[in-house]
Amino acid sequence: MRSGQVFTSLALVWAGSVRHAQCAYCSGTPDPNAPRNANPITDAVPAFIREVTNGKLYSVTQTGPNGNPGQTFAVTHVWGTPYEKGFAQGQLLQSEIQAFYNQTWAYLEEEISSSLPGLFFPDWFLEQLAGKTMAEALDWTAQATMPFTDSNYYDEMRGLSDGSGTSYDLLVRVHALPEATKGHCSMFGAWDDALDPSSKTELLQLRALDWDVDGPFKDYSAITVSHASKDGSGDPNSWANVGFMGFLGTITGVSDKQMAISEIGVTFPDDTFGKESRHGVPFSVLLRDILSQDPTIDAALQRITDANRTCDLILGVGDGKAVGGSNFRSIQYSASVANFITDTNLQPVNDTWHAPIGDVVYHGMDWLCPGYSEVRVRVCVPSGALTGAAAATVTWSWAPPP
Repeated sequence: MRSGQVFTSLALVWAGSVRHAQCAYCSGTPDPNAPRNANPITDAVPAFIREVTNGKLYSVTQTGPNGNPGQTFAVTHVWGTPYEKGFAQGQLLQSEIQAFYNQTWAYLEEEISSSLPGLFFPDWFLEQLAGKTMAEALDWTAQATMPFTDSNYYDEMRGLSDGSGTSYDLLVRVHALPEATKGHCSMFGAWDDALDPSSKTELLQLRALDWDVDGPFKDYSAITVSHASKDGSGDPNSWANVGFMGFLGTITGVSDKQMAISEIGVTFPDDTFGKESRHGVPFSVLLRDILSQDPTIDAALQRITDANRTCDLILGVGDGKAVGGSNFRSIQYSASVANFITDTNLQPVNDTWHAPIGDVVYHGMDWLCPGYSEVRVRVCVPSGALTGAAAATVTWSWAPPP
C-alpha cells in the first residue's frame, strides 16, 4: 500500500451522446479526432451566494483551458431532516429547479415524438409507453419501484416540491427516468502500481457521464452536499451528489467516508446477466444509500447483494480507506446477478478489447462495447503513470457541517 494521503478522486466528464442499433455488440467508437478534455482540476474557492434555514448556496467557476474561466455550477449544502433538506434546496434554487424540470419534461416528450439523437429508451419502456402518455409510463415505473424505496427519499422530494414550487408529480416522474434510460458511461478504478507514485494516492476512480448533450441536463450541473445528522437520527455520512439541480437520485458521488460510486447502463449484455426486473430499488437510490449510509466497501457490496435489483448495469464502488486490491470493485448488476469484479477476474473476457491490466478495473460505455473499451485500455495501460489530473475535473475538500 502506498503511504501518504488517502483519497478518492472522482471525475464527472461530459461527452457526446451515442445511439446504438440493437445488436449483440455496440457498434459505436470514439471519434479519433475529438478534442481532449483540456480543463485542469478545479480548485477554486466557492463563492457564497445566499442561505436559508437548513441550506447554503455557493457558486464555483471551473478553470478552463489556458486558465480562462469555464463553466459555472452550483454547490448547495443542506442539512436537517429529509424534508428540510429538500425544502432548503428548493428555496435556494427555486427558479433553476423549475426551469430544469419543465425543460426536461418538454425534451422527453419531444424525444419520444421525433426520435431525437439524445436519450436512449430501451424496448421494454417503449412497449410500456405504447398506447400511453409519457406521464403514464413514468408513473408506472415509479409505482413499480416505490415499495422498495425508503420513504425518506420521497419526504425529501416533497420538501423539494414545496420549496421550489415544482409539481411533486413531475418530480416523481423525472426521478424515474434513470431506470428507463440508464445512460452510456465509462469508468475505471486504479490503485497501487497503476498510479504515479508522486501522487500519494491510494485509489483513483473515474466515472465519465457519456450521455445526452442535446437536452437541458448539461445546463443545470450541480453538486449537492448533504450533511450527516448531528443527533444520529438521519444519515450517518456526509456526501456529495454530483449531478443536476434538484435531482435527488445519484449517478456520481463521493462521501466523507472516502466512498465513491460509478455507474454504466448496459444495453448490450451477454447471457450471464440473466433477467431484468422492473420491481425493485431504483439504482440511483441504491447508489445514494451507499454514499449516505455505508462506511466501507464491504458494507456497500453487502447492500448490493441483498438489494431487490432491477435493470442491467455495471456499477463501481471505491473505498479510499481500503488496502489496494480491495479498494475498488466493479459489479455486473441485474435482477439475477451481482458479480464483483477486480483486476484478477476482469469481465467480460476478451484479450483483444478488454484485456486485464494489473491494479486496474475498467469498462467503456457498455458491457459488450469493443470500440470504447479499446480506448479505455489505452488510457489505463501506462502502468505507474495515472494521476488525478488525467481523470478528474473536480476535487473536493470536506468541510465540517455548517
